[in-house]
Amino acid sequence: MQRFFMKILLILMLCLLSPGTSAFAAQGSEVVFYPTDVSKAGELSYLQESVRLMLASRLAAIAGIQPQFTSKTTAGAASKYRVQSRVVSDAQGVTVSASVLSPSNTVPADFKVTAEKNSQVMKSLEDLVAEIAESLFDVKAKTAKSTAASETVAVTDFHTPHPDRQIKENSGFGLSITQDEFVAEMAVEVAATERYKSTVLSFRTQGMTAGDIDGDSLDEILIATNVKIHIFQLRDKRIHSLFAIALPALLKVHAINVADLNNNGVMEIYLSATRNDDPVSFVLEWHPETGVTWLHREVPLYIKPLLIPGKGAVLAGQRGGLEGGALTGIYQLLPEGKELVRGELLPVPDSVNLFDFVFADLEGDKIPEVVSINRKEELKVFNSNLELLYTSPPGFGGKELSEGLTPPVRIVVTDFDADGNDDILLVDNEKFSPKMMKQSKYYKNGQVRGLLWDKDLFLEMWRTNIFQKAIVDFQFMTHTEVSKPGGSVAGRLFVVEPAKGDSLEGLLFDDGGTRLSVFGLEFTPKGR
Repeated sequence: MQRFFMKILLILMLCLLSPGTSAFAAQGSEVVFYPTDVSKAGELSYLQESVRLMLASRLAAIAGIQPQFTSKTTAGAASKYRVQSRVVSDAQGVTVSASVLSPSNTVPADFKVTAEKNSQVMKSLEDLVAEIAESLFDVKAKTAKSTAASETVAVTDFHTPHPDRQIKENSGFGLSITQDEFVAEMAVEVAATERYKSTVLSFRTQGMTAGDIDGDSLDEILIATNVKIHIFQLRDKRIHSLFAIALPALLKVHAINVADLNNNGVMEIYLSATRNDDPVSFVLEWHPETGVTWLHREVPLYIKPLLIPGKGAVLAGQRGGLEGGALTGIYQLLPEGKELVRGELLPVPDSVNLFDFVFADLEGDKIPEVVSINRKEELKVFNSNLELLYTSPPGFGGKELSEGLTPPVRIVVTDFDADGNDDILLVDNEKFSPKMMKQSKYYKNGQVRGLLWDKDLFLEMWRTNIFQKAIVDFQFMTHTEVSKPGGSVAGRLFVVEPAKGDSLEGLLFDDGGTRLSVFGLEFTPKGR
């Protein structure tokens, strides 16, 4: 029900933001949308509400109409446009049709499009909207200009000291790496070495992480939904499905992490979620021989393992606030029997929430800095005295935000150039939701960036090509045991994204699946 109202809000906001490009649009024509007929839609009958909402939202954006929703004819409807839509699925494909009765006519205008495959329904709906807009509202829908990925996203200025910035690119294994030549020559050169890609996974991802959780020297990948944790393993140049762990009911998962904090050789799985806007977290272990062991259940806190330079790995927690928010203060958590109790307060700014930051040794002096992404999607750095050292332009992180404490895409701390100073790896997703929708954000065109700290600012060491869907989550692991002689460092980049559609389409259609990709990377330090 809450998700339904989110859809209605989205449509209303689109209406308010529509510019109106014709005489009809300027008048704000009232259009009534009746429920979509799905009596012959077969397995696509779940699209009943989505199709109606899609037609309304796109017509609002293109033609400036004022959508109204009803399940039956009401008084005054004759003075408005009335739209009855239908979805039919048969051996020939999926047909979406709309019958539109104008106020001045007694005979409706009929429009119809057919998609050969279920995956083409979205595009067919766009075509249907374009026909209706042009025929009835005298508005020609504009086709978005398709541009090469390398031309679509502006590079954030990281104030490189080199006066003549030159860009170099190398491509291979389905991944393109772009670098500033000056940074590549002085710091590290990056190249792709391998790629593994899953089949389309039938679920929608809430979070992902990776690690050798069972100590067998093979990478496991954990993908969390609201109902299960799916465990995969990378071996024999393939991604294999190993196991699925059922989760308690009514969870909204927002983060999954792994770490061996109890030093028993098996990584614990730390799942942070909410239920009815209250934090509820779990700590568990999985091993192929012993199965699932639940260590802590129903913890009324947000939780995340953290690595603190000079101190080691700890479990951190934060109390919940109103409507899924959080209270100020992040604490180290300590096991006490089956309970997790609060220990010391961790040194972070009051404005930072648990999932917004990491500790990193940017200067190589074993003194931790705080690196965070705020709600404006700015990257910030604070020293150990919590003094602000740096603020980036906005644009980092970017994860679908609809309510409560929603973290940005994770920040990863590593050392690409093996110089003893921590480097930062993060995601830049492009926001495309209307600015007035402060409580909702939707993204596309995801990109991974590697940053090097240079005294008082970040330099961009490298960035990947654009993933046309928003990156939902990612992880990076170095594998020094397979590093090559001469100082090169090997690593793997794990990325999950929607298999199709952006986050707005995911909201409307609740489908699309998930795609997992793993890329091998090699880092060759320079300048030493």
